[in-house]
Amino acid sequence: MIMLKTYFVLGNLFEACVGEIYSFQKLLRLEDSGTDRTSTRRENMILAVLFANAEGNILIERFHGVPAEERLHWRSFLVKLGADNLKGVKNEELLVACHKSVYIVYTVLGDVSIYVVGKDEYDELALSEVIFVITSAVKDVCGKPPSERLFLDKYGRICLCLDEIVWKGYLENTEKDRIKRLIRLKPPTEF
Repeated sequence: MIMLKTYFVLGNLFEACVGEIYSFQKLLRLEDSGTDRTSTRRENMILAVLFANAEGNILIERFHGVPAEERLHWRSFLVKLGADNLKGVKNEELLVACHKSVYIVYTVLGDVSIYVVGKDEYDELALSEVIFVITSAVKDVCGKPPSERLFLDKYGRICLCLDEIVWKGYLENTEKDRIKRLIRLKPPTEF
C-alpha cells in the first residue's frame, strides 16, 4: 500500500532554499526552439529525476528540458526540500510538493532519497507511478532497499534501468520483465 502525504511548497520556502530570489517562471522556463515540432510537447514531461544520499549529495541526476544554468537551483531546492521533510519517513512513503504547475514526488528507499519532478500531464498521480516503477527497479537490482554503498556498487545497472524507465522526459517502460530484458542488452521478443 502506498501512502501519500501532501506538502505545499510556497514561494518563500523556495527562496530560502536557494538563497537567492528566483521566480518559478524563470526557473521553469524551457528552451523553445520556435519551429521545432517537439517544442510544444517539451512542457509536458518529467523535468528531473534525482537520487541523493542522506547528506544531500547527488548520486544520480537526469534533467529533461531544464536549461543547464537552472539545474544547480533545482538540485539545491530538492535537497533542501528532502532535508526538511524526509526525516522519519518510512521506506517508499510518498511525499508530494507542488507549486503552480510543477509537481514533485519524493521518497526514501533505504539510505537513498528519490525525487521526480514533472509538469502538466505528469502530475502527482502520474509521478507516483513513475517513482513506483523506479523504486521497484532499484529494489530488484539491489535485492533489497539499498544502503548507499550497495547503491553505488550497483550504479551502472541502476543507470541502465533508469534510462529504460524514463526516456527523454517521458515514461517509457513500466514492466519489470521488459526492463530486465532491455538492461541485459537482449532484444525483446514480445511487444
